[in-house]
Amino acid sequence: MTQHVLITGTSSGFGHLTALTLARRGHQVFATMREPNGRNRERATALHKTAGIEVIELDVASDASVDAAVAATLRSVGYLDTVINNAGAATVGLNETITPMQLLRMLDTNVVGMQRVNRAVLPSMRERRSGLIVHVSSALGRVLFPVTGLYAATKWAVEALAETYRYELRACGVDISIVQPGAYPTELGHGDGSGADQARAKGYGQLAGALDGFIARAQAMRTDPGAPDPQQVADALVRLVETPPGQRPARIVVDATRALPVDQLNLAHAQAQRQLFESLGIAALED
Repeated sequence: MTQHVLITGTSSGFGHLTALTLARRGHQVFATMREPNGRNRERATALHKTAGIEVIELDVASDASVDAAVAATLRSVGYLDTVINNAGAATVGLNETITPMQLLRMLDTNVVGMQRVNRAVLPSMRERRSGLIVHVSSALGRVLFPVTGLYAATKWAVEALAETYRYELRACGVDISIVQPGAYPTELGHGDGSGADQARAKGYGQLAGALDGFIARAQAMRTDPGAPDPQQVADALVRLVETPPGQRPARIVVDATRALPVDQLNLAHAQAQRQLFESLGIAALED
């Protein structure tokens, strides 16, 4: 059945691939991005020409932009079946080298941006008692490495935001799911790259070069012919969209290498949550 799907962050990466894959499967896709008539004009045009996708300007860091984009979509088609919160930004480096302003910008995109989108789409979904909101998190929403700490912190926040929405919206007919990709070679949004205050790294000894190693591995992944295919994440998102209402899982891990213990951590977390909810007499909220 054809669905109306809005996706944030479609100028590149998982969002771009997901928009194309859904459109080719017959869904009506509203692909959103910043500056579709400016710096992202070429990518926006490619989406429209390739699959007839409607491209809409939306900046998740702006209340007005989110509200206007969602309102325009609802006027056009009346309702949204699915919203995929995919837009993200990454700033990496030793925690001390990342300035408060860099962290605020990352939080605004990765966490507050999702809240803006959810608040814009939920009234109509709750009114229809139908809908799916997907939150694209990361394996770094569960596991941690040096020089990724503050980016990971935003993804841990995404996990909490999405999971509590799942509990709260259970009785409203709206499904909430989290997708946790592993390491894939994609462009990641509009982050600041690395910590701006590199003078702070001088006292960290060997760890001062950890960021260089991280960047080198990321660049190698982009050119390695054996690198995991980001289309795997897009395909997982499409399967989730096409899963019947009420049957969507709380979390899906997409990790071609299976090198990270994300599934085990998810299971342990789910068991702990169930025990907590049973002790509080609200076990019905937990899947």
